[in-house]
Amino acid sequence: MSKIVRIFNRLIRPKKKWEQMDSINLVESKFERIHQLIEGKDVLDCGCVGDVIDNIGEYERSSNAMHGKHAKYIIGVDIWEEEIKKRQAMGVNMVCANVENMELGRCFDVVIAGDLIEHLANPGLFLENANKHLRKGGMLYICTPNPWSFNNVVRSILGVKINVHPEHCSWYDFNTLNEILSRYGFSVKEKYLQDYCERNVLKYILRFRNNLANSIIVIAEKDED
Repeated sequence: MSKIVRIFNRLIRPKKKWEQMDSINLVESKFERIHQLIEGKDVLDCGCVGDVIDNIGEYERSSNAMHGKHAKYIIGVDIWEEEIKKRQAMGVNMVCANVENMELGRCFDVVIAGDLIEHLANPGLFLENANKHLRKGGMLYICTPNPWSFNNVVRSILGVKINVHPEHCSWYDFNTLNEILSRYGFSVKEKYLQDYCERNVLKYILRFRNNLANSIIVIAEKDED
């Protein structure tokens, strides 16, 4: 009899209403918004190297070069010494240092961390250091892969291995980013979902479920001391 009662209770028990994801804007560009914010500002570009280059033409197509067209002053930081030296020889303002313990001797208006935090073994040290290198009211830009992207979700459903960059050591979503940022003196002010929408099918799907986009973007402000 008690078993029948338990089954009956399950059937009539009110179901909890699932909370809908907040309405977050989907953007195609990773940098359009941050370029608006760094216009005429002093900028620190962390993890600035990206890819291997062989000439100045290839550098000019890099994200660091694009940032430099908007910033009043910009310096890049990366641990990839060989590539840093190439860019320095081209006259680019970069230094070889670890973003978790760098000491640059000055503060900035904006710190950019594009596709960086997922590479770091100690993201808290980076956030603490970024906070230290920001002026009062300074902004931190973070872009990182979305663990719930359409590609990852489909692969998971099909039981197929998810492709992950060999140097990635963590995943973040809006909840985890908000939590870790708050622990290191930042308040999230803006958030976006980002996807280049290069395939028509995916572009159509994202019209209805933009939370399946490829990347997430967070812009946070340094809290007052």
